[in-house]
Amino acid sequence: MKKSTLLLFTVCLLAASPAYAETEQGASPQAYEHASEQAIFVRASDWFATLGKSPEERDAIVAQRKAERAAKRAQQEAKKQTAEAEKEIKKSLGQ
Repeated sequence: MKKSTLLLFTVCLLAASPAYAETEQGASPQAYEHASEQAIFVRASDWFATLGKSPEERDAIVAQRKAERAAKRAQQEAKKQTAEAEKEIKKSLGQ
């Protein structure tokens, strides 16, 4: 029973894989038209945070959360650039 279930699952997986394979063309223009720069989990968490709020309050919450994420991203990027600069200094001093 286990072997037949596993075999059936494998056959279904192999049959469905070409449907999800990436083509040379990439995503369709319609997909790019509706795409968002924000990840789905970001949008979902914003949705839960603004559930039941007025439109003005919702916009304020989303704007605040977006600004906080941008600040955190900038801080991480600055930290990364600092680490790279320190690495280059150590490399140049070591030679």
